[in-house]
Amino acid sequence: MKLVDLLSDSKKDCFYIMHLSYNGSDKERLWNYARDNKLIGLDVPGIVRGNWLDVRESAKKSLKRGWVRQFDTFCDARQKGIHKDDFVMIIKGMESALGIAQVIDSTLIYDKKLSADRVFFDHVRRVKWHHKYEYANPLVFPKLLLGFSHTLSRVSQDSPRWLMLTNLNL
Repeated sequence: MKLVDLLSDSKKDCFYIMHLSYNGSDKERLWNYARDNKLIGLDVPGIVRGNWLDVRESAKKSLKRGWVRQFDTFCDARQKGIHKDDFVMIIKGMESALGIAQVIDSTLIYDKKLSADRVFFDHVRRVKWHHKYEYANPLVFPKLLLGFSHTLSRVSQDSPRWLMLTNLNL
């Protein structure tokens, strides 16, 4: 099976790619938590304080524009972003995938305790894992996924990433 088959069966014309790390660290631990607890998450510890949906516009303006876009995409169902039944590919660096998830509800969960205890991220979405791999044995891409330095990005059919990622044998 390929990701394009999952997308086609679900009548989806886009999906998301996402890293899970604290500034590039704790990747394996965070992946294991996400996989075992059926969650994906987003946070900028120490900078975004509180539920994104309640953060003041003045505080948002202090963030880099890329972070605002990523939080809006992940958290705010009113925005053009992640909704119920959308697919998210969790990637490991630029070379491989750790899992393919489908968001199972449209509700953002904000759990400050998760990030306060450095267990996981405090903005989370519940998912169903369609494919999940061990951290030491990910699904390797045929070539590097260049140009993706953010945490979260939308991949649509007109994206140069579309063909490579949707045609992977899962």
